[in-house]
Amino acid sequence: MTAWSKLLVATTRLIDLHDSGHEPGSPFVQVNQEQRRGLRDGYWLDLGCLLLDYLLDLDFATNSAFVSQARCLNQLRETYPELPHDDLVFVINLLSTPSELHFRHASSSPDAREALAPSGSGEEEPRARRSTKRTALIEKQGQTGQVRLTPSGRQAVTLASQVEDLLYSEYDAAKVLAALARGDFARIPDITNQILLAIRALTQELRRVRENPTREGKLSALLDNERHYHNALSSIQQTLLDARAQLATPRLMARFDAWREAQPDDWDLRVLSGAIGRVLTAIENLSRRLSELLADIAEGRIQAMGVVDFQDLARRLLASSPAPHLQAALVARMMPLHAQACFPRVAPLVPLLESRRAETSHAALVFDEQHDAKPEAPLLARFLEARGPALCQRIQRAPLSLPEALEEGWHRFEEGDCLAQLLNTFVDTELLAPGLTVGIDATPFELELDDGRRIEGAVTPSLGFFLQAQLSMAPEAAPGVPLSKAPEAAADDQRNATSRIDQDEPA
Repeated sequence: MTAWSKLLVATTRLIDLHDSGHEPGSPFVQVNQEQRRGLRDGYWLDLGCLLLDYLLDLDFATNSAFVSQARCLNQLRETYPELPHDDLVFVINLLSTPSELHFRHASSSPDAREALAPSGSGEEEPRARRSTKRTALIEKQGQTGQVRLTPSGRQAVTLASQVEDLLYSEYDAAKVLAALARGDFARIPDITNQILLAIRALTQELRRVRENPTREGKLSALLDNERHYHNALSSIQQTLLDARAQLATPRLMARFDAWREAQPDDWDLRVLSGAIGRVLTAIENLSRRLSELLADIAEGRIQAMGVVDFQDLARRLLASSPAPHLQAALVARMMPLHAQACFPRVAPLVPLLESRRAETSHAALVFDEQHDAKPEAPLLARFLEARGPALCQRIQRAPLSLPEALEEGWHRFEEGDCLAQLLNTFVDTELLAPGLTVGIDATPFELELDDGRRIEGAVTPSLGFFLQAQLSMAPEAAPGVPLSKAPEAAADDQRNATSRIDQDEPA
């Protein structure tokens, strides 16, 4: 049973109660099995859960940025290779469409509790009815179609992964030591990710409290548990520091090397150290945010922060200068304390700024193409001109394979190496002679050159006039038809031959 299955097990019957049409006060209290529509194979549910898990991973990597549906489709096709794009669009549209959820809220004030008591008429006063449409798990942009998790979706994935509150994450940190003791190194990144989720959830709560101080209930809860949060963070930090210290011991490194050899994937000890280091960095950031929040509360600096359009603010500053007192405040906060420290000395910059002019030349520049030197032919052209006829005669006697050509030294030319030019003759057969084709033998070859280079191939290519030989030996060949008129398939192969690669440098 996966984490998502456990979440659905805990909430399915609650959804049945929400959707029940049972009349209040009805004596028929027996419950029948709910009839659910659908394919009953879990296909759509599995697609949705895989998509939500992938969006949570991208939420960490991109800092809650929108991602394209193409990336989601490529990720899901690792599980469903033939997944159509329309199925992904259907899942995204369903998870991004909110559904209204109705519930009743009980107030904690004494007056409200008295209102909830049964009235003298024998009818119970209804509780405060509420509803919400914040049930969409995915947020989709209308123009581009890019998607990301909503706060409800992030909370759903967090609940599915069974992440506890930070006050209890110190026990998760102890699991790292247990995994090291048992040699279960593959579990350490998952455990640290769970701790990171809890730390990030509390960090976001602190940010929301600072931006919206009207949430007095959450602010008071943070103040009440401030000492417990610091104790939990100190315990987690100390435990992870001990775990990272164990990673540097020779005994554990030897155990890790033995464990890594038995794993199909390539593991590195730095992966475990990096996972623990990310948690330690997050703990330091959270401790700093918590201390800043407490300092702001003590000094009364908590105030609401709205969304600021800095581009519009810059345009307004360009259109009209701010008030003098605002200018003084900006200069005092943004300018350096000592202006002379911003400007380096001139002496070290003089060599960099000195302009050097070339010597004056009185020679006139005349562009005359008639007297220009003839450019030297490329190495491939010189190779074909010098060794092409002899190589063609060798191929006419018998087909020439690539290993034989290298052993006979056809790649040596002009006291240099023309291996790339020789390979071009196997790619573009028209370089040597028309009608020349390449035959492929399934036998692999392995050859070591004089300079120490090794050439290996899964198959052995050979140059030869295979097509003309087959036509001459075919009994049904029509008499009088010249060999130059090969079948259309051979002509197509010659037309589609890969163009040669002219290069002057050796391979």
